[in-house]
Amino acid sequence: MDITEMHLNIDLELNKLNSNLYEIILPQEKDYFLNRAQERFIKQRYGALSNPKRQGFEMSQKRIDDLRNLLVASYYDKCFRLPAIDFDYDNKLKFYFPGDYMFLTSSRSKIKHNHCNALNTVSNVLLFNTITINLPETDSYDLIGFRFGSSTVIIAPGDLAALGKQEKTLTIQTIIDKLNSSSSFINNGWVASPSNYRGVKGDIVILAATADLFYYTTTGSFGAASTKVSNSKNYLTADGVLEISPNRFAQQDDVYIMQVDPFNKTDAFEGPLTIIHTDSIDVFYDPDNFIVQEIAISYLRKPRMMSSTTNQSCELSEETHSEIVRDAVNLLLETMEASGRLQSSLGVEQTNE
Repeated sequence: MDITEMHLNIDLELNKLNSNLYEIILPQEKDYFLNRAQERFIKQRYGALSNPKRQGFEMSQKRIDDLRNLLVASYYDKCFRLPAIDFDYDNKLKFYFPGDYMFLTSSRSKIKHNHCNALNTVSNVLLFNTITINLPETDSYDLIGFRFGSSTVIIAPGDLAALGKQEKTLTIQTIIDKLNSSSSFINNGWVASPSNYRGVKGDIVILAATADLFYYTTTGSFGAASTKVSNSKNYLTADGVLEISPNRFAQQDDVYIMQVDPFNKTDAFEGPLTIIHTDSIDVFYDPDNFIVQEIAISYLRKPRMMSSTTNQSCELSEETHSEIVRDAVNLLLETMEASGRLQSSLGVEQTNE
């Protein structure tokens, strides 16, 4: 169902028939509770201990179908070296999560190893250009176009005019969608991503291929130039045997103890040890025996925020929409302290969850 139908169903479930008991709920408030319900729905289905069924992601066919639209089956990138001053510079590499990452479902490494002789390891430099756009903190966003080189991408004022400061995430989402759907943008090798690209942070991070400057507009005039920045990341290659190995995740307080244990330390065949940070996976390697070239992950991405303003509905499968509406109604009832109806709704929820 689309966002209009979801709003209508909230009214139908929240109010008594032929009454306007809760008629003062605004569309933006309905959007807020729908997004809260969607977030809770995803977390319940992902974690086995967060729901009455004690089933997590892919533990039943329903769980698979509930979240299948958010699953990114294979995302991969290089593993990069840490700064030279880091304690673990000689035995740890970093893989950056994509900007829309939410929950990890699987992880594996592409490694090069040689257990008979020392590896011939080479350090390489990867160069890439980025442009970072940080939206100003304002009561409204009147951004209407972007220009790079001889090309211009225009975002119609109506796409952003109704979005206020409290909906900055929706503004970012709208701009990225408009840019990445523009043929003049993508044909010139530009890619816009949310939040993070290989450790480069910003409201919008753009992988730049041509033009030196990227302009955004305010009130119709071009200005506030964003300079293209040259980035470099170091990575390793070697001439050993290529293998694909599953990663072993360890707790932060255990991983360094495991590293000195000959039976549990990072290994090409048992699997490299990894730990998770805010925006990355750190993977341990053994410079004498193997290196990690790339990591491939499957993950659940962040869903797009539902909004009646941008006509963005729920991205999850159609079969889940009624459950998300029900959860949104429960959250509204809880907020408005309608405890009797809330307890009845929760009873139904546990049997249908």
